[in-house]
Amino acid sequence: MRIAFSGLIAIVCLSSGCHLLPNGSSMDRTQAQKLSDSYMSDMVADRVDVALEKMEPQFIQAAGGKANAEAGLRDLFNYCGRPLESELRHEETGFFLSADGRKAPMRGFYYSGKTTQHPKGVCFFAVRVVPGGINGMRVVNFGPLKLLTGQLPDWAR
Repeated sequence: MRIAFSGLIAIVCLSSGCHLLPNGSSMDRTQAQKLSDSYMSDMVADRVDVALEKMEPQFIQAAGGKANAEAGLRDLFNYCGRPLESELRHEETGFFLSADGRKAPMRGFYYSGKTTQHPKGVCFFAVRVVPGGINGMRVVNFGPLKLLTGQLPDWAR
């Protein structure tokens, strides 16, 4: 009986183990926000090349090198404009699933601000941070968001 119960416990632990992986809430919030704020500050100052140094190396590799990665980030500004200011409006925790299938804890930060194309409140920018790199965290994803239809979420108002 004791062996069967121990076996059942082992099966439950193994099968539910993936649910026990830490999500972004396991990351140091202050450090993640510091990196995210710094990244947005680089974008506002039009220092995309400096912002790239805070990103996962796989992003630069996938883009085909630093010049292509910088051009790709600058192309994102065609959608909403380049941010001219940033105000942290919201944050979330969760997981980031990379192209190679790795799952990493992630903190996402959402900023509002005037851009070269729109007044404040039209476009938002998401910065997602995961563990890794020399400083312990890296930006894994950046992108503009724009409300096309419907209502803004409460945090964005």
